[in-house]
Amino acid sequence: MLWMSMLVWLSGIAVEINGVRSTYRLAIKQSDKADELVSITRENISNATYRAYYAMGKALQAKHGWNPASRLSLAKEASVQLNKAVDAAPGNLEVRYLRFSFESKVPALLGLTLHTTQDKAWIMAHLDKKHPMWDLIRAFLKESELLTADEKLKL
Repeated sequence: MLWMSMLVWLSGIAVEINGVRSTYRLAIKQSDKADELVSITRENISNATYRAYYAMGKALQAKHGWNPASRLSLAKEASVQLNKAVDAAPGNLEVRYLRFSFESKVPALLGLTLHTTQDKAWIMAHLDKKHPMWDLIRAFLKESELLTADEKLKL
């Protein structure tokens, strides 16, 4: 009976994280989905993956925002939360990818791009083509100006 309860609980987590991932994909282009991403992950930031998606929700709110001061504040908060997520789960491909994607797109003059080299090296050493987000990770890396042509061939 205990195993059955654990299985139901674990499958519930899988459904939840899949919903978070879906919302993230939409939030890249839709500001209302960025707000939703923050809302659905806010209560679960003790989990590194949820914290990373919460941070990306903040980052995407900054991307979609119009007020420069608010955008900067949101980007700084996203950076802090992404760093905490990586500190909590340094071996998590998804968390590392999310920080890399944020830092590689934020303007360098903000001083929030401290980990791109280390995250890129870690990601390239731990590619997982079976990961549920692999299609998005691969597409992003293929377009990244931070990867060499040889690195892109490995994808």
